[in-house]
Amino acid sequence: MTGHFTTEAIVLGSIDYGESDKIVTFYTLEFGKLKGIAKGAKRSKKRFVNNLEPFSYIKLLFFQKQGRELVMLEQAETVRRFDSLLLDIDRLAFGSYCLELLNEMTLEGQKNQKAFELILNFFIMLDAGAHIKTIVMLFEMRLLSILGYHPRLEMCVVCKNTPTNNNRIFFSSARSGILCPNCRGQEKSLILASPGAIKFLILAAKTDIDKVDRIAMPDWAAEECKRVMDDFLRYQLGKELKSKRFIEKISFKYQSSNIK
Repeated sequence: MTGHFTTEAIVLGSIDYGESDKIVTFYTLEFGKLKGIAKGAKRSKKRFVNNLEPFSYIKLLFFQKQGRELVMLEQAETVRRFDSLLLDIDRLAFGSYCLELLNEMTLEGQKNQKAFELILNFFIMLDAGAHIKTIVMLFEMRLLSILGYHPRLEMCVVCKNTPTNNNRIFFSSARSGILCPNCRGQEKSLILASPGAIKFLILAAKTDIDKVDRIAMPDWAAEECKRVMDDFLRYQLGKELKSKRFIEKISFKYQSSNIK
Protein backbone atom coordinates (compact mmCIF):
# COMPACT_ATOMS: atom_id res chain seq x y z
CA MET A 1 0.00 0.00 0.00
CA THR A 2 1.61 3.21 -1.20
CA GLY A 3 0.15 6.72 -1.09
CA HIS A 4 -0.95 9.67 1.02
CA PHE A 5 -3.48 9.05 3.77
CA THR A 6 -5.39 11.14 6.31
CA THR A 7 -6.70 9.77 9.59
CA GLU A 8 -7.60 10.70 13.16
CA ALA A 9 -4.97 9.59 15.64
CA ILE A 10 -3.95 9.52 19.30
CA VAL A 11 -0.22 9.93 19.97
CA LEU A 12 1.05 7.02 22.06
CA GLY A 13 4.64 8.18 22.36
CA SER A 14 7.47 10.05 20.66
CA ILE A 15 11.25 10.09 20.81
CA ASP A 16 13.83 12.49 19.41
CA TYR A 17 15.76 11.21 16.40
CA GLY A 18 18.87 13.05 15.32
CA GLU A 19 19.11 16.80 15.62
CA SER A 20 15.68 17.78 14.32
CA ASP A 21 13.48 14.71 13.72
CA LYS A 22 11.06 12.72 15.84
CA ILE A 23 9.87 9.13 15.65
CA VAL A 24 6.25 8.98 16.75
CA THR A 25 3.89 6.09 17.53
CA PHE A 26 0.16 6.63 16.92
CA TYR A 27 -3.04 4.72 17.32
CA THR A 28 -5.22 5.65 14.36
CA LEU A 29 -8.87 5.24 13.48
CA GLU A 30 -8.39 3.73 10.02
CA PHE A 31 -5.04 1.93 10.27
CA GLY A 32 -4.54 0.83 13.88
CA LYS A 33 -1.09 1.42 15.36
CA LEU A 34 1.46 3.19 13.17
CA LYS A 35 5.01 4.39 13.67
CA GLY A 36 6.38 7.25 11.62
CA ILE A 37 9.16 9.77 11.27
CA ALA A 38 8.48 13.51 11.37
CA LYS A 39 11.30 15.26 9.55
CA GLY A 40 12.25 18.58 11.12
CA ALA A 41 9.58 18.23 13.82
CA LYS A 42 11.77 19.71 16.54
CA ARG A 43 12.20 22.89 14.51
CA SER A 44 8.76 23.03 12.91
CA LYS A 45 6.59 26.09 13.56
CA LYS A 46 3.75 25.19 11.21
CA ARG A 47 3.37 21.46 10.48
CA PHE A 48 4.07 20.08 13.97
CA VAL A 49 3.40 22.62 16.71
CA ASN A 50 3.28 20.80 20.06
CA ASN A 51 0.96 18.13 18.66
CA LEU A 52 3.28 15.12 18.46
CA GLU A 53 3.44 14.58 22.20
CA PRO A 54 1.60 11.77 24.06
CA PHE A 55 -2.14 12.39 24.65
CA SER A 56 -2.47 14.53 21.51
CA TYR A 57 -5.67 13.89 19.53
CA ILE A 58 -4.87 14.96 15.99
CA LYS A 59 -5.79 14.76 12.35
CA LEU A 60 -2.75 13.26 10.66
CA LEU A 61 -1.51 13.38 7.07
CA PHE A 62 1.15 10.82 6.22
CA PHE A 63 2.82 9.11 3.28
CA GLN A 64 3.28 5.37 3.28
CA LYS A 65 5.48 3.41 0.90
CA GLN A 66 4.96 -0.32 0.68
CA GLY A 67 7.75 -2.27 2.33
CA ARG A 68 8.95 0.56 4.56
CA GLU A 69 8.67 0.16 8.32
CA LEU A 70 8.12 3.86 9.07
CA VAL A 71 5.53 6.11 7.45
CA MET A 72 6.47 9.69 6.63
CA LEU A 73 4.52 12.22 8.71
CA GLU A 74 3.71 15.30 6.70
CA GLN A 75 1.25 17.31 8.81
CA ALA A 76 -0.62 17.10 12.11
CA GLU A 77 -3.55 19.26 13.14
CA THR A 78 -4.86 19.30 16.73
CA VAL A 79 -8.47 18.11 17.04
CA ARG A 80 -8.80 18.30 20.81
CA ARG A 81 -6.60 19.05 23.80
CA PHE A 82 -6.77 17.42 27.23
CA ASP A 83 -5.41 20.26 29.34
CA SER A 84 -6.99 19.25 32.66
CA LEU A 85 -5.45 15.81 32.38
CA LEU A 86 -1.99 17.19 31.69
CA LEU A 87 -2.13 19.47 34.74
CA ASP A 88 -3.01 16.70 37.22
CA ILE A 89 -0.17 14.35 38.21
CA ASP A 90 -2.50 11.49 39.11
CA ARG A 91 -4.52 11.66 35.90
CA LEU A 92 -1.36 12.12 33.87
CA ALA A 93 0.19 9.02 35.46
CA PHE A 94 -2.82 6.78 34.87
CA GLY A 95 -3.34 8.21 31.39
CA SER A 96 0.28 7.34 30.56
CA TYR A 97 -0.31 3.83 31.88
CA CYS A 98 -3.31 3.29 29.59
CA LEU A 99 -1.37 4.62 26.59
CA GLU A 100 1.47 2.21 27.33
CA LEU A 101 -0.96 -0.67 27.85
CA LEU A 102 -2.61 -0.05 24.46
CA ASN A 103 0.80 0.22 22.82
CA GLU A 104 2.04 -3.05 24.33
CA MET A 105 -1.09 -5.04 23.57
CA THR A 106 -1.51 -4.10 19.90
CA LEU A 107 0.47 -4.82 16.75
CA GLU A 108 1.24 -2.30 14.03
CA GLY A 109 -1.04 -2.08 11.03
CA GLN A 110 -4.04 -3.93 12.50
CA LYS A 111 -7.13 -1.73 12.33
CA ASN A 112 -9.41 -1.81 15.35
CA GLN A 113 -11.96 0.99 15.40
CA LYS A 114 -13.29 -0.04 18.82
CA ALA A 115 -9.82 0.24 20.36
CA PHE A 116 -9.41 3.75 18.93
CA GLU A 117 -12.83 4.82 20.21
CA LEU A 118 -12.00 3.33 23.62
CA ILE A 119 -8.77 5.28 24.13
CA LEU A 120 -10.33 8.51 22.81
CA ASN A 121 -13.39 8.26 25.07
CA PHE A 122 -11.16 7.26 27.99
CA PHE A 123 -9.20 10.52 27.67
CA ILE A 124 -12.35 12.58 27.23
CA MET A 125 -13.83 11.14 30.44
CA LEU A 126 -10.56 11.23 32.39
CA ASP A 127 -10.02 14.87 31.37
CA ALA A 128 -13.59 15.68 32.44
CA GLY A 129 -12.94 14.43 35.99
CA ALA A 130 -14.13 10.80 35.99
CA HIS A 131 -13.24 8.71 39.05
CA ILE A 132 -9.72 7.44 38.34
CA LYS A 133 -9.90 3.98 39.91
CA THR A 134 -13.17 3.15 38.19
CA ILE A 135 -12.37 4.44 34.72
CA VAL A 136 -8.96 2.75 34.62
CA MET A 137 -10.57 -0.58 35.52
CA LEU A 138 -13.16 -0.04 32.77
CA PHE A 139 -10.42 0.73 30.27
CA GLU A 140 -8.47 -2.40 31.19
CA MET A 141 -11.48 -4.70 30.98
CA ARG A 142 -12.88 -3.15 27.80
CA LEU A 143 -9.48 -3.32 26.10
CA LEU A 144 -9.06 -6.99 27.04
CA SER A 145 -12.55 -7.70 25.71
CA ILE A 146 -11.97 -5.83 22.44
CA LEU A 147 -8.64 -7.55 21.80
CA GLY A 148 -9.89 -11.03 22.70
CA TYR A 149 -8.04 -11.50 26.01
CA HIS A 150 -11.08 -11.27 28.28
CA PRO A 151 -10.70 -13.57 31.34
CA ARG A 152 -13.54 -15.98 32.13
CA LEU A 153 -15.28 -14.62 35.20
CA GLU A 154 -18.86 -15.89 35.08
CA MET A 155 -18.08 -19.50 36.09
CA CYS A 156 -15.28 -21.73 37.33
CA VAL A 157 -12.98 -22.60 34.42
CA VAL A 158 -12.80 -26.23 35.64
CA CYS A 159 -16.24 -27.33 36.87
CA LYS A 160 -18.24 -24.62 35.03
CA ASN A 161 -20.32 -23.88 38.14
CA THR A 162 -21.35 -20.32 38.90
CA PRO A 163 -20.03 -19.13 42.27
CA THR A 164 -22.56 -18.10 44.91
CA ASN A 165 -22.33 -15.09 47.18
CA ASN A 166 -21.06 -17.35 49.98
CA ASN A 167 -18.17 -18.77 47.95
CA ARG A 168 -14.61 -17.63 48.02
CA ILE A 169 -13.33 -17.14 44.49
CA PHE A 170 -9.78 -17.65 43.32
CA PHE A 171 -8.54 -15.91 40.20
CA SER A 172 -5.88 -17.66 38.13
CA SER A 173 -3.96 -15.58 35.61
CA ALA A 174 -2.43 -18.74 34.15
CA ARG A 175 -5.90 -20.20 33.50
CA SER A 176 -7.35 -16.81 32.49
CA GLY A 177 -10.32 -17.11 34.79
CA ILE A 178 -11.76 -17.99 38.18
CA LEU A 179 -11.60 -21.19 40.22
CA CYS A 180 -14.04 -22.24 42.91
CA PRO A 181 -12.72 -23.57 46.26
CA ASN A 182 -13.29 -27.17 45.17
CA CYS A 183 -11.22 -26.78 42.00
CA ARG A 184 -8.33 -24.67 43.20
CA GLY A 185 -6.33 -27.77 44.18
CA GLN A 186 -2.69 -27.07 44.97
CA GLU A 187 -2.33 -24.35 42.37
CA LYS A 188 -0.16 -21.47 43.49
CA SER A 189 -0.19 -17.77 42.66
CA LEU A 190 -3.97 -17.45 42.97
CA ILE A 191 -5.65 -14.15 43.81
CA LEU A 192 -8.43 -14.36 46.39
CA ALA A 193 -11.42 -12.25 45.40
CA SER A 194 -14.96 -11.80 46.62
CA PRO A 195 -18.01 -12.46 44.40
CA GLY A 196 -18.79 -8.74 44.67
CA ALA A 197 -15.45 -7.70 43.16
CA ILE A 198 -15.79 -10.25 40.35
CA LYS A 199 -19.23 -8.84 39.53
CA PHE A 200 -17.69 -5.38 39.20
CA LEU A 201 -15.14 -6.74 36.72
CA ILE A 202 -17.89 -8.45 34.71
CA LEU A 203 -19.86 -5.21 34.68
CA ALA A 204 -16.79 -3.22 33.61
CA ALA A 205 -16.24 -5.47 30.59
CA LYS A 206 -19.77 -4.73 29.36
CA THR A 207 -20.01 -1.02 30.19
CA ASP A 208 -19.18 1.68 27.65
CA ILE A 209 -16.50 3.91 29.07
CA ASP A 210 -18.60 7.05 28.69
CA LYS A 211 -21.06 5.45 31.16
CA VAL A 212 -18.41 5.27 33.89
CA ASP A 213 -20.44 7.49 36.23
CA ARG A 214 -23.09 4.77 36.46
CA ILE A 215 -20.70 2.49 38.37
CA ALA A 216 -20.28 3.28 42.05
CA MET A 217 -17.40 1.09 43.20
CA PRO A 218 -16.50 1.05 46.91
CA ASP A 219 -12.85 1.17 47.94
CA TRP A 220 -12.70 -2.48 49.00
CA ALA A 221 -13.94 -3.61 45.57
CA ALA A 222 -11.54 -1.27 43.79
CA GLU A 223 -8.61 -2.73 45.70
CA GLU A 224 -9.62 -6.33 44.96
CA CYS A 225 -10.19 -5.55 41.27
CA LYS A 226 -6.81 -3.85 41.10
CA ARG A 227 -5.03 -6.93 42.51
CA VAL A 228 -6.73 -9.17 39.96
CA MET A 229 -6.06 -6.89 36.99
CA ASP A 230 -2.45 -6.13 37.95
CA ASP A 231 -1.64 -9.84 38.18
CA PHE A 232 -3.49 -10.77 34.98
CA LEU A 233 -1.98 -8.01 32.84
CA ARG A 234 1.51 -8.71 34.18
CA TYR A 235 1.03 -12.36 33.20
CA GLN A 236 -0.28 -11.49 29.72
CA LEU A 237 2.50 -9.00 28.99
CA GLY A 238 5.27 -10.93 30.66
CA LYS A 239 6.56 -7.80 32.37
CA GLU A 240 5.69 -4.78 34.48
CA LEU A 241 5.00 -1.62 32.51
CA LYS A 242 7.28 1.36 33.14
CA SER A 243 4.30 3.62 33.80
CA LYS A 244 3.07 1.18 36.43
CA ARG A 245 6.29 1.57 38.39
CA PHE A 246 5.84 5.34 38.31
CA ILE A 247 2.29 4.95 39.62
CA GLU A 248 3.64 2.96 42.55
CA LYS A 249 5.73 5.98 43.51
CA ILE A 250 2.58 8.06 43.89
CA SER A 251 0.46 5.16 45.17
CA PHE A 252 -0.18 6.87 48.49
CA LYS A 253 -2.33 9.33 46.53
CA TYR A 254 -4.04 6.52 44.64
CA GLN A 255 -4.96 4.85 47.94
CA SER A 256 -6.26 8.11 49.33
CA SER A 257 -9.91 9.06 49.22
CA ASN A 258 -8.82 12.41 47.80
CA ILE A 259 -8.71 10.90 44.30
CA LYS A 260 -12.11 11.32 42.66
